[in-house]
Amino acid sequence: MTNPVVNMKIKDGKNIKIELFPDQAPESVKNFISLINKGFYSNTAFLRVENDKLIQGGCPENNGTGVLGYSIKSECKDNGVNNNLKFTRGTIGYGRFEHNAESCHFFIVTQDTPQLNDKFAAFGRVIDGIDEVDRISKVKTELDVFLHRAIEKVYIENMTVNTFGVIYDSPNKLKGLSKEETLIKWNYTMEERKKTGYKVV
Repeated sequence: MTNPVVNMKIKDGKNIKIELFPDQAPESVKNFISLINKGFYSNTAFLRVENDKLIQGGCPENNGTGVLGYSIKSECKDNGVNNNLKFTRGTIGYGRFEHNAESCHFFIVTQDTPQLNDKFAAFGRVIDGIDEVDRISKVKTELDVFLHRAIEKVYIENMTVNTFGVIYDSPNKLKGLSKEETLIKWNYTMEERKKTGYKVV
């Protein structure tokens, strides 16, 4: 079976192609495909950029706090899933506050990032257009406690996916965080990381 391939069209930029790995992270892949097919990612921005480290997008409100009303299982070894994908350069994974809280926020690392291995759900890898990912990772940013927000936002025009004739069901949906719960966790995370100086990467 041929793995699904995503084409991410960047507004005023180049395309990025990503191979997905349903054998390693089936729920993550099904969720990503489902959102793509709904046009969810069109006109969303890469709101977080850690220069030359990672780019993160997928928020429906383009501010990091948007929610879908559901989440999916964290498909990583720290959550009991035998996912062997490592966060090498070009790997795509889901962002989250805690296990089983993934929904739509995703990131792509531009360098090998072993500290994320087995802790976050990796589900694909860039196979063409890594130079465009690198370009996005160099935009101007401003520090927001523990992450850097892009000043020059780069937008995804649209995404499409070729499943090579394979039909992927909807993901198994879990109870997601509400908008209020997300804001509470966001503010708590910010306060805790102010105290510790902790950074994800």
